[in-house]
Amino acid sequence: MLNLFLAMVAPAITISPSPAPSPIVTTVSPIERSTRRQTVLAMVPMSGRCGDDLLDISRVQTPMADLFWSSSDADQPVNVRFRIDENGRPFGITGDPVGYGVMADLTPSLAASQFAPNSRREGCTIVYQPKRSSIAEADIHDLIGYAIFAKTRPPKELFERIAPAGSDCNTERPAYLLRASPDFEKIPATTGRSDWSMVQFDIDDVGKPVRLRIYGTTGNVALDKASLKAMAQSRFTKGARQGCLYPYWRRSGTLTAPESKEIAAYRPEDSDCLQTVEWKSQPTLVYPENFRRRYIEGWAVIAFDLAPWGAVGNAKVVAAEPAAEFGEAAQRIVLGSATAASKQGYRNCVVKVRYAMQKQDRAAQVNFD
Repeated sequence: MLNLFLAMVAPAITISPSPAPSPIVTTVSPIERSTRRQTVLAMVPMSGRCGDDLLDISRVQTPMADLFWSSSDADQPVNVRFRIDENGRPFGITGDPVGYGVMADLTPSLAASQFAPNSRREGCTIVYQPKRSSIAEADIHDLIGYAIFAKTRPPKELFERIAPAGSDCNTERPAYLLRASPDFEKIPATTGRSDWSMVQFDIDDVGKPVRLRIYGTTGNVALDKASLKAMAQSRFTKGARQGCLYPYWRRSGTLTAPESKEIAAYRPEDSDCLQTVEWKSQPTLVYPENFRRRYIEGWAVIAFDLAPWGAVGNAKVVAAEPAAEFGEAAQRIVLGSATAASKQGYRNCVVKVRYAMQKQDRAAQVNFD
């Protein structure tokens, strides 16, 4: 089992528990149950176009791989639609309903990508091809990235696959006597992507790391150098070992939300709603987790009606950036809110929900305007 060191404190938000939905009862035939297996799923960008023109996708970030239980290798390509602004940033990201949402990191990885600047482009599409493989056949780089950031403990098979040939470091894990750490704040962060460096090393008889090298990396050279230096300064209990692994990671740099119009610009002409909605109750303001992991900010504008007793109805997404998921999350927030009672109710109210990463404590913040 690898000793995974989470180098930075991850941003967090408080989520109030909500009533669990009724369970969905399904039946699985004995044949299907026997053929299900755990596979590594990677979404590979295959081609891109903006209208009739080809789009260079060489700098598109590949979504992080994930583990799924599956009985089939048949997957349909997924189309993701968007536009590109003058700075080369993709906005208005949405996906086809068929197959969309299979990978939580699909649209965040595109939002964090950078295209060539100085050319606005509309009607862009990237085709992603799902690629399934067994843990034994999966790419080592994909497996390391998954293991470092997995929400639940990966299976033993995955750690065994990652381990270098001939490794004996996991049979009797050496204990740390001194665990050195890089100064992560001095290492440049990659906007919209957490970087990692997996250090491979042996341990001599007295517990000193020797023969250090980079086993895998996202390519942050400064992090690679700092990781090697930190491991060289660490010390373990006595006893020679070989093929040990240790990951260091640097959190993403914040990808700020794009500019938006003033809220009045989204208000319909026939709106009879108050300029500022006074909320009597509102649910927990939930930040979309898949974008929070990459420190990607966003916003959404929601239009809705208010019943005389204060209930929200007819809520719909008017605008959302950089991806539709921000609008979907904001719509759920508005639908779960309520205002004080009024005599006649209101029509065509609008509200903006802003999602921002706080700089001081690296926490996710949702502002409900």
